[in-house]
Amino acid sequence: MEAWRIHRERGRCPEPACPLPTADEFFAVLELPSCERHDLCATCFHRRVSQTGESPIFWKARRQEPGHRAPTIDLASLRVLFDRLGEHDSDEARGLRYFVALLLLRKRVLRMVPAANQTEESADLVVLDPKVPGSARIALVAPELAGDRMAKLKDELLAALAEQEGASHDG
Repeated sequence: MEAWRIHRERGRCPEPACPLPTADEFFAVLELPSCERHDLCATCFHRRVSQTGESPIFWKARRQEPGHRAPTIDLASLRVLFDRLGEHDSDEARGLRYFVALLLLRKRVLRMVPAANQTEESADLVVLDPKVPGSARIALVAPELAGDRMAKLKDELLAALAEQEGASHDG
């Protein structure tokens, strides 16, 4: 189950005067299959995309306001993350996509629909985007988890998506 743990990079950005440590909003990039998260300021993120030509799995993250206890999640970025995870064919990506779908269902960004064919019948969850006319139905399979691993994964995913209150951020 260690493959599910998202490890946050703790190094500093090599760019001089990078605003990441104090930026209110930044990009979190997920590397698969290592499940490693790298936080980048907007400038460093766009530079990386233009230099590598890759389309990374990412979401926008926002630092919490002082006194705000719940993680702040950018739903548009979370929706993009859901789509990007669908482009990767690995157990980690499929499992994370399932959990992101659960978050998006709760926030009503996605809607659960009944199965319409044999493939969807074998899935654990079938969703679509109600805001996009004619959007494709997406069949998702829940990852196999034992015991309390589900609760731990939820906590890890929430920790990966948003800064925890009082946590230091080293870029």
